[in-house]
Amino acid sequence: MSATISDVTVHIDETLNDRELVNLEQAIRSDEGIVSVGHNEKDKHFMVVLYDPEEIRGKDILSRVTNQGFHGELIGFL
Repeated sequence: MSATISDVTVHIDETLNDRELVNLEQAIRSDEGIVSVGHNEKDKHFMVVLYDPEEIRGKDILSRVTNQGFHGELIGFL
């Protein structure tokens, strides 16, 4: 893992129940280069992902969301 850690906020269009949210976090967490995944209990549409940009890209994180059958956008991503 590199010394550089990046973060991105993913806005999830759907309203996920607790099980769906945990499963999505676990799916993202299983990818190489993911450091941490979390969400705000008050607004479950937003998920923050910390990752190693030398191992994974933001668009790959979004692809993981869409591959799980959900829709979303990256926020604060260049």
